Amino acid sequence: MRSRNTRRTILPAALVAGLALTALIAPPAYAAPRSDDALSRGRISCDPLGGASIKPVGATLNTEYTEAFREFGNSGGGWQNNGGWAASDGVYSVELADRSIAWLMNDTFLGPVTDEQIGAEARFLHGTVVLGGRDGLPDTTVTGGTQEAPESIVSPPQSEGGDPWYWNEDGILDGGKLRVFQARTGLNDGVPPWNFGWLGSDIVTYDAEFAVESITPSYGAPGGVHWGVELVKQGGMVYIYGQKDGAAYVARVAKGHLVGGAWEFWAAGSWVANEAAATPIASNVGASYSVTRMRGTYVLSTTTTFGAFAEHTVEVAVSSSPSGPFTDRTVVYTAPEAASAHIVAPYNVAAHPAISDRGELVVSYNVNSEQHSDVVANANNYRPRFLTIEFARCRMPR
Repeated sequence: MRSRNTRRTILPAALVAGLALTALIAPPAYAAPRSDDALSRGRISCDPLGGASIKPVGATLNTEYTEAFREFGNSGGGWQNNGGWAASDGVYSVELADRSIAWLMNDTFLGPVTDEQIGAEARFLHGTVVLGGRDGLPDTTVTGGTQEAPESIVSPPQSEGGDPWYWNEDGILDGGKLRVFQARTGLNDGVPPWNFGWLGSDIVTYDAEFAVESITPSYGAPGGVHWGVELVKQGGMVYIYGQKDGAAYVARVAKGHLVGGAWEFWAAGSWVANEAAATPIASNVGASYSVTRMRGTYVLSTTTTFGAFAEHTVEVAVSSSPSGPFTDRTVVYTAPEAASAHIVAPYNVAAHPAISDRGELVVSYNVNSEQHSDVVANANNYRPRFLTIEFARCRMPR
């Protein structure tokens, strides 16, 4: 049984915890200028090599969604017992067939939250779903088990005592089903709290009630490309993006065949059947990143490879092709949370095109702390921050 408060079906259509801050919304250490003036002047100069039609010109904190998740967590995550979503990282989004939004959350604290503190009785799960309406604003929490005894929404079949566990990655409606990449993650000999690693990936298919319908092993293994950090539908294809050693990769498969289909991999200018031949399409990307199609342009949103520990920036690049090259890379935002001690920020940059206005792209990022006490003292320290990135049209070379 799926534990929820508000019923919504999919309607098939063909720890490490957060950061100590005194307030959720702090003035950004740096935010590039808003694009209003650039848009009003018309087109701006862009890198002609990429052939893109738009260029990022700035970003601002999106207070609507940042505050909505704060209020949602403070009010019990949509559960009458106040035990729903309180805070998490991850924060991928999938537009369902009825155009409502499913937010795919990773390591999750459940409520109740009192005076924005997570109580000692709060439960911790490795994966949950938060449902929202067509506007994406959160309204209820979905877990495994029941509201009285919630469990992670899915766990690896071979899990014993909670090890290994799943890490939600991107999801998509394919073949009329919600399919979500899940990274099998297990404990290792690393230094706590970083003593875990990726063991491989599965594709989990959910039914209309968010119960697990099937679990299918996918491409990718330790030492290789970690696939599933982003999924993009275009034409008759689903593009599957991956990451290895700070570089981005892309594969593709025919729509409706994400599970069971034979993938092709981008390799030095052509699509090949050999996964081992895949070559990078971009460098210096975060462990997760987003690619979004806007006005015929593919927009890469990311941190740098070590951005959560060093530059702390959200950066955007563009291309006319899903396989790159990505040019006009621009720093659009610097996470202010990184000014606090013990903090790593930003990470898990994810784009949310279904809730974005024309000419804009809403993205989220997460923060984290090396001290568990930071997040339980203030739940806002483990809730997503949202940005609105704005774009101007490119002036085409004569």
